[in-house]
Amino acid sequence: MSPYSCLIVLYIVATVNGNFPDDPKPCKYGDSECIVNIINKFMIEKAATGDPGLNLVPIEPFAIDKLSIQKGADSPISINLQLTNNYVHGLGSTRIKSVRGFGKDMTKKHEVRMFAPAISLAGPYSIKGKVLILPITGKGESNFTYANLETKLSFRGQPEERDGEIYMVPINLNADAVPGHVYFHFTNLFNGDKALGDNMNAFLNENWEPIYDEVKDELKRGLTEKLQSIVQKVFAKIPYNKLFLEN
Repeated sequence: MSPYSCLIVLYIVATVNGNFPDDPKPCKYGDSECIVNIINKFMIEKAATGDPGLNLVPIEPFAIDKLSIQKGADSPISINLQLTNNYVHGLGSTRIKSVRGFGKDMTKKHEVRMFAPAISLAGPYSIKGKVLILPITGKGESNFTYANLETKLSFRGQPEERDGEIYMVPINLNADAVPGHVYFHFTNLFNGDKALGDNMNAFLNENWEPIYDEVKDELKRGLTEKLQSIVQKVFAKIPYNKLFLEN
């Protein structure tokens, strides 16, 4: 699952029943236009503050305490990259383009398509290894920016009964995230050698596509581990039949 999609799922669940000031009417089951509009409204109003009553954390920015990307010698990107106390910026600018599903039968496939103009992961890093043909080492501040990020998220619901209510547990989560471009920047590469650092940053950005293809699975896996439990907390808060109006 796309790391950023995990957080957007929170807002899909929390917003289809309109839990924000000056509530609009809740959506009917499967009313895709209503669901898109209400989620996007909620993203604008709640991204920075969250909603404790819904177990919904703020997502602008979103803290990532630790993330590790390790690739072995058999990979063209043979690195040990450690990110600590990083923040994800730009999730609040994500907009839902379309949804399918969300009918009375939660076990059927649900699909969400979304777009973000720019999402960045920034903060302290340390790195050692080799990128394609060049050695790399450094410790400082890094920034990974995904520009024009298109994501298609799909999942199915599994019913879970608790205290006489039916909740949805998301299963078979999958996301295809396609950035228009990825930008990398690392400060203090090669013990602060500016010439070597500038050349390496230029090399990384000239070759962003093969580099991103090599590290995207590790990056996605590491972030998803951090975010999955948050998604589950929101689903566990609201019974499925209370998310929608009857048709």
